Amino acid sequence: MMTTAITAETITNRQIRNLRQEALAAVSPDYAQADICARALSDDTVDQDGNLVPYADWTLEEARQACADAVNAARAMDDSQAVSS
Repeated sequence: MMTTAITAETITNRQIRNLRQEALAAVSPDYAQADICARALSDDTVDQDGNLVPYADWTLEEARQACADAVNAARAMDDSQAVSS
């Protein structure tokens, strides 16, 4: 099954929030992915205490593209498993 690739411009906030939830709910949570998702959802580069947030040096577009890439990779894995079944 061929799906259209998601890009930084087309990924939705809902998809990013779902990806963040999945990253944190995994047996071995992917905290880096969760931090990238948090960065993709917020233009803030400092927290309430004035500390830099993880990936503060990334632009929103870079963070959103990283999330899009993760969704695309998951879709590709799902597609390849469906074909091999």
